[in-house]
Amino acid sequence: MTSEEIVSPLDTRLAIIQEISLAMNSTLEPDKLIELILDLSIRYTGATTGSLILITDPGHLSIVASRGLGANVKEEVQLRVGEGITGWVAKHGSSVNAPDVSKDSRYVMVKEHIRSELAVPMVLSDKLMGVISVDSTKPANFSDEDLQLLTIVGAQAAQILENARTFSDLQLKARQDETLLEISQVLGSALHLDELFERTVEILARRCQMTRCFLVLANPETEELAIEVAYGMTPEEIARGRYQKGEGIIGTVFRTKQPYGARDIRQDAAFVGKTGAFHSKDERLSFLAIPILLENQVAGVFGAVKVFPGAEEFDEDMALLQIVASTLSQAVRIYRGVRREKAKLLEENQLLREELETRYRFDNIVGSSSTMLRVFATISNVAPTRSTVLIRGESGTGKELIAHAIHFNSPRSSRPFVRVNCAAIPEHLLEAELFGHVKGSFTGALTDRKGKFVLADGGTIFLDEIGDMSPLLQAKILRVLQEREVEAVGGEEIIKVDVRVLAATHQDLENLIEEKQFREDLYYRLNVVPIEVPPLRERLEDIRVLTEHFVEKLSQENNIPDLKLSPEALRTLLRHRWPGNVRELENAVERAVVLCDGKEIQVADLPGLRGAVRGDSTTSGGGPGSLRGAVRHFLEGSLEGSPAGSPGVPPAADGKIWDATLGVVESELIRFALERTGGVRLQAADLLGIHRNTLRKKLS
Repeated sequence: MTSEEIVSPLDTRLAIIQEISLAMNSTLEPDKLIELILDLSIRYTGATTGSLILITDPGHLSIVASRGLGANVKEEVQLRVGEGITGWVAKHGSSVNAPDVSKDSRYVMVKEHIRSELAVPMVLSDKLMGVISVDSTKPANFSDEDLQLLTIVGAQAAQILENARTFSDLQLKARQDETLLEISQVLGSALHLDELFERTVEILARRCQMTRCFLVLANPETEELAIEVAYGMTPEEIARGRYQKGEGIIGTVFRTKQPYGARDIRQDAAFVGKTGAFHSKDERLSFLAIPILLENQVAGVFGAVKVFPGAEEFDEDMALLQIVASTLSQAVRIYRGVRREKAKLLEENQLLREELETRYRFDNIVGSSSTMLRVFATISNVAPTRSTVLIRGESGTGKELIAHAIHFNSPRSSRPFVRVNCAAIPEHLLEAELFGHVKGSFTGALTDRKGKFVLADGGTIFLDEIGDMSPLLQAKILRVLQEREVEAVGGEEIIKVDVRVLAATHQDLENLIEEKQFREDLYYRLNVVPIEVPPLRERLEDIRVLTEHFVEKLSQENNIPDLKLSPEALRTLLRHRWPGNVRELENAVERAVVLCDGKEIQVADLPGLRGAVRGDSTTSGGGPGSLRGAVRHFLEGSLEGSPAGSPGVPPAADGKIWDATLGVVESELIRFALERTGGVRLQAADLLGIHRNTLRKKLS
């Protein structure tokens, strides 16, 4: 045998150490490295079984890898520093070669067939990291050379394991930074809590394997805790997620304001599992719960569940979730503020709707005259239908009030009521206002815009002063009424609409039709249900109730309690012709309420009316304010063909002057009687010497 063929034991150990070193440096993944170290230790010492133990918590050892000791040895064997041969090595930092474990008092039996054990520390700069332990079924299986070899492996393994841990920590830190960066980008783009939560937990699921996440918020009124949003849970599981403060892990976090981490929910008594979403027989699930703090008060709990990743990664997950929870807290603050504001707006909207419905009830359209009672009856009959209504009457008679009453007493009351004043919008803009326009369709059309018909979809549109609409637009309105569809200015899309149309005008549409200014076919489409609102001068008996209504309303608004109207002021109001109708009356009363000094409105508080009233009808003069003057003024207008007849009464045709004149006399007498009696019909009938039913018929 030549010298080249002779290999010394030293050369063999050096070759083994080199092979082990190369193998251990082939990976920087701690889990793979631990498994590799154990396999190499067993292989080169000829051991039967073995384990690699790390010091996790102070005083505690954890078996992180094993061979031949059973699948459950990690859970079944609880080791402490100082207990057993492995614990002795961990305590003293010295190796042990026990040729016969039965004679070694330090030995704690794990497997009955073990006869000898070799255990060496993994030490790095006087820092004990763990223990490599190999066993054999043969007595005295391990030599001094095996001890020396394994000691070198332990020292080298400690260094490489530390490097791997450092690299893993850097990777984890980089992954956390990337995760937080991605989540911060979500925070800057998501507008709603649901969207923010969903996108955040999708990132956590993808990067950190958190399979289920949830956000529990406290109800400020009931103090009940409930899952608000969740990821990886069914609606039924979410619905069961309700807790009381102090109940389970969630309730504990609320009560203590501290994070809570359960490494194995099967072994944690605080876990109650009310949702039924987190049970597993085969996997060790960890449960992480972090408080959402707002001004040092717990507003919610952010939680996640994942397969237990190991102690170090578990701690890192807890730290990561605390950062995520702090960012979510700002979203929760905004969400709670928005929810409060939304509830406030809903309440205000409900109060406003109730106010509108109250304002536009039939009994709030004041009037007791027979003509107004007929108007009320028509409103009551037509409101529940979808029929088109044409409301006619002079300016100030309350046509818009009638339209509101029809809408708010109809099945469409919860849908929009959209008003368009056709006389107030220039003709070239009215079409775009009604039907909408697309961007660039005309100068100034910078964006697309919906028209009033589209905005009123499902509700009611009120076309006020429709008599002022151009014939071209009248044709397009006719199409809407016939086809129930609109087309935006400059657009090509046909938009279907479900809109009830109410229209109003003070114009004489019949004359406009004769003058070719109003389409006859549109007139018949609009005039399905006509409502004629009488001018105030034709229902003098309503002046008193209207005035009392306005005085009561306006005195409350101006904080002037118990304000009354003097009889003289009422007579002044009754003598006025009211060309501005109810609107003029309300303005006059409002002015009087503001100007009056004391508890009663006097004639002096009606400065705008004192010079505009008719003279007393009992005077014998022939001026236009007396009964004689009214008749003479009427006759002169009729006989001379002047259009300026008695105010409110058109000139009589030839052959009708007698009847018309008697009508004027009768009207003036009734007006006089109502003025004298303050609008009380029974007293007015007695004053005139006629039956009250006769007076009622003449007023109808």
